[in-house]
Amino acid sequence: MKLSTTTAIYRDRPEGRAVIPIMDCVKRLHKIGYEDVDFNFCLMNQYDLELSNDKWMDWVKEMRELLGELHMTASQAHTPFYNVLDPSSVADHEYTEEMVRRSIIAAGELGVKATVIHAGTHLGDNDYKKILKDNVEYLKPHVELAAKYGMKIAVENLFDKMDPARGFRRDRYMARTDEVIELCDALRENYDNVGICWDFGHANEMGLNQPQALNMIGSRLIAVHVQDNYGVIDDHLLPYHGTVVWEPIMETLKKINYQGVFAYETHKATMRVPEAVIDALLTYSLQLGNYLISLYDEA
Repeated sequence: MKLSTTTAIYRDRPEGRAVIPIMDCVKRLHKIGYEDVDFNFCLMNQYDLELSNDKWMDWVKEMRELLGELHMTASQAHTPFYNVLDPSSVADHEYTEEMVRRSIIAAGELGVKATVIHAGTHLGDNDYKKILKDNVEYLKPHVELAAKYGMKIAVENLFDKMDPARGFRRDRYMARTDEVIELCDALRENYDNVGICWDFGHANEMGLNQPQALNMIGSRLIAVHVQDNYGVIDDHLLPYHGTVVWEPIMETLKKINYQGVFAYETHKATMRVPEAVIDALLTYSLQLGNYLISLYDEA
């Protein structure tokens, strides 16, 4: 199993620049010793970034050339996300969907094997059969677009959302293991390029038995988001910096013969770290990830 990391691990910096260009992130990660990246396109619907202008395909070509020059690969990517069953949840639904479409095309052109996407929910609606049906209909064109590039779509486990006005979490579809499996299998009835992305931090927020969940998912697992938290909010910390118990997880990944990359999604672990010491933290993240992979290898 190969270590990978989200490009967002070096994207948000505290020195006054809101977002570092992805190309600069990749160069920095290569310098540290990373050989594989997960393209995080999640900010494309919020800022004027790489895919949001008319020359976005030129950027894709330049990025493909850069990966070749650095002898790096890109195994995963992440589309922009929002509640896809509630178009009013974003300021410009049409623009956001165009960014989702472009991110899938960009990922395909860059040789990505699995692109992660979020499903949606009808908040306050107990008709989960309708929620399942609506998600399948939403995802179909994205799955078909990914298939043109020989790429898979990975639906991600989520977590129940806190309602600040009520002071408690509201049920959200895809927060429970059986729902993730249900959506994956419903799409697989017609498509063979669909699997599951398991986010360890999201599962920790839900208090799930993660080895049990991974055993339930089995061969459907094609991507992971490696992050930690204290079970309260989505902290996106490095492993062992929260309450996730990693040893049985690594054993279970080996047991189910997980073949994807071990991909960090740990942007909040680095976003406030000063430039003077960021290389030290990135180097530590590399060492920590390789240690976890050694547990997989030895299991």
